[in-house]
Amino acid sequence: MLILFRPIRIIILMIAVILSFACCHKTTPKTSGTLQESAQTTIARIISPEGEQVYTWGDSVKIVMDFEILTEAIDSVQIVGNNNFSETYLDHFESLYWHTVGCRVGRNTARVKIYFNDSFVESHTFNIILFSDIVPENYSYNLIGTYPHDQDAYTQGLLYHEGLLYESTGLEGKSSLRIVDISTGKTKKISNLKPEFFAEGIAAFNDQIYQITYRSKVGFIYNINTLELIRSFSYRINEGWGLASDGEKLIMSDGSEHLYILEPEFFTQIDQIEVFDHQGRVSLLNEMEFINDKILANVYGETYIVIIDLKTGKVTGKLDLDKLIPEGTKGDMNKVLNGIAFNAVNQNLYVTGKHWPVLYEIRITPPL
Repeated sequence: MLILFRPIRIIILMIAVILSFACCHKTTPKTSGTLQESAQTTIARIISPEGEQVYTWGDSVKIVMDFEILTEAIDSVQIVGNNNFSETYLDHFESLYWHTVGCRVGRNTARVKIYFNDSFVESHTFNIILFSDIVPENYSYNLIGTYPHDQDAYTQGLLYHEGLLYESTGLEGKSSLRIVDISTGKTKKISNLKPEFFAEGIAAFNDQIYQITYRSKVGFIYNINTLELIRSFSYRINEGWGLASDGEKLIMSDGSEHLYILEPEFFTQIDQIEVFDHQGRVSLLNEMEFINDKILANVYGETYIVIIDLKTGKVTGKLDLDKLIPEGTKGDMNKVLNGIAFNAVNQNLYVTGKHWPVLYEIRITPPL
């Protein structure tokens, strides 16, 4: 019986092998949907700009594309930037431009969206860096008054409110929030932080004082009149340096060129800008003050204050205070210029520094 069925088994085995071979070597027939097949790969690529090329604010950035197919198969190309500017091209795809007017300075991203005639869409992005298009204006000042200042205070934040000066002092074990009498330099009220906290900038919002810390990622909110602690809050920014308020939001610096825009209820970050002048990024931004839609910021270790357009991130001006630096403090990084408070009534500024024996009242010219 086995001998009788052996030829049949051999025939069945041969048929199975033939079918298997045919299946493994089957080729897909070509179709007219060449674009749809190409969609599995990349049909176009951006040749320029590449990397993070540097441009000046206001430039038109030429985009050079390399297309793997005939451009007749393209319906349109749209360029969308993070400045909410978009432009659509229906032809001349070899001459595409992104206009940077309306952008912020610093890093910018734009997207090129290619629409094909068969409804397929391909998207590419590129990054550029924008320098400011203006040279910062040099501001000057008139000295209005000179007042004593606690030389033991490692000044990290300064704030003027209804005739009183609020000061945040730093260093572990020495950090505090104070109400200071301007004319005498004496502390009227003080709230000391726990020894593990290194206090930094302060800002006033809704009759409360917000205070951030250096690397603890923790901040505190106080009653503006009594300095009684209301509550603490946390944030994700690695380092806290300066803090200011525009009356609706908080602006925070971290010692880089970045400014973080935060909502004051939960301290959630809602925006971020970079600060650049005509030569590049401006980093080490420290203690700050918001004045008439501008941010004034100390640059750590420098003897000048930069004036920043908060909408664009451009440095629009500089205020050199070199002549106000107390004798014997130049070059000492523990005694640098740090502290800006604005009196909105008379438009004057109070400025001081870490461990300075003096507080200055000045008036900027031209006015901000």
